[in-house]
Amino acid sequence: MADYPYKMLIYSPENNHRVAWTIDLLFRQLLGQPCQITVRTDEIREYQGPKLAYSHEPIDDIPWIKACGLLFENSIHPQTDHLVKGDLWNGWPVIFAQRNDLEKTLVPFDILAATFYFVARYEEYLPFKPDQHGRFPSHESSAYRLDVLEEPIVNRWAIAFSKLLEEHTTLIISILQPKYQFIPTIDVDSAYAFSGKGILRTLAGIWKDRRDMEGRNFRFSVLRGNQPDPFDTYNLFRYFHHENPSEPIWFFQVGKHGRFDKNINPANRNFRQLVKQLSEEFKTGLHPSYASNIHPSLLLQEVETLTSMTGQPVIRSRQHYLKIRFPETYQDLLQAGIREEYSLGFADRVGYRAGIAIPFRFFDLRENTPTQLMVYPFEVMDTTLRQYMKLDPTQATQLIQKLIDTTREVGGTFISLWHNESLSEWKAWRGWSSVYRELIQHAAGPIQTYGHTVSS
Repeated sequence: MADYPYKMLIYSPENNHRVAWTIDLLFRQLLGQPCQITVRTDEIREYQGPKLAYSHEPIDDIPWIKACGLLFENSIHPQTDHLVKGDLWNGWPVIFAQRNDLEKTLVPFDILAATFYFVARYEEYLPFKPDQHGRFPSHESSAYRLDVLEEPIVNRWAIAFSKLLEEHTTLIISILQPKYQFIPTIDVDSAYAFSGKGILRTLAGIWKDRRDMEGRNFRFSVLRGNQPDPFDTYNLFRYFHHENPSEPIWFFQVGKHGRFDKNINPANRNFRQLVKQLSEEFKTGLHPSYASNIHPSLLLQEVETLTSMTGQPVIRSRQHYLKIRFPETYQDLLQAGIREEYSLGFADRVGYRAGIAIPFRFFDLRENTPTQLMVYPFEVMDTTLRQYMKLDPTQATQLIQKLIDTTREVGGTFISLWHNESLSEWKAWRGWSSVYRELIQHAAGPIQTYGHTVSS
């Protein structure tokens, strides 16, 4: 059996897209364990290396995970019977729990089906009650019902599972947890608060400030050039990221002005210069407009606009207002040439929307196939902390550091979502620039523990 040196051989009665994608995610990406799938029982019986059976029935004394059947299906339907709250394993909640053959199966739940359900976002293809923007809210999720929104539950399962694998094989296998990474990201919804808005939008702003003398005077002071625009925080971002070396990704909104799309006209010379300059220093991506989410033709136009501004291919994106429709949004992005997507997180709560803290390939459940789109789930957003969760800067900092520590513990990728105006120290954002500075320090810097500095 020299065909499988140093690999784990996994038996499955089917080697379909669901099975292959899930095994690759769990074994190769989360456990660093090379593996190969076989559908032949004689092959798994004869194999002399580490092996595992994933099937409805056990095969001899081969370590076995009892399959519930989800990965052998082609349809999408409610899984209510498998989402019962109260089942625990190693102290962690589980779904797709097994009720029979517990003395034979390696784990008391179908860990592959559970992983697939969470990460492929199975529940978001089913009917749900959307929020005012048509989004999937956190309280509709299984993570909310299981009280694991702030835990990368799939990573937790994988780590516990790796210990079982090591115990149940007589051969040495290579379990390698992913390496912690930090990716700060910044959305530019509106590059400037007052500058570059044009005559009509400026007059509308002045009318809006007619009863706010202080605000109107401040606006005029900025427009006269007597003081900087409050949203012009780009040098402060540069300073924070230089202070604790880290490479942010900037996402620019270049769509047409609308009710939810308030950015500067992409024809504005100063805005184009800003985008060009930042794209030469950092990685950049598109922040598709609110309107483009239901009009794919606008998405294509915005990709072309940003390409003309940066002179670079547009391969990254994050949806404005985090509007994702499964699978249509991701299908549209793929058609537009996007290969990295950073929208997967909840607007109303921090945490792990897909239950996982590493990037993964988008699995299109409607087509029942994996794609080339890499999804980068984020853990925390500035407006979530201040606007939705109503936290003050001190509370926000404590929660952010907890999430960073949790992500680092499981070898995950911590991704933050901030906005340029959040560092403005203006209006509701007073006191929040220090929150971001401490986020960078904690996420990018060495681990601080018991008074000692430990390299990450």
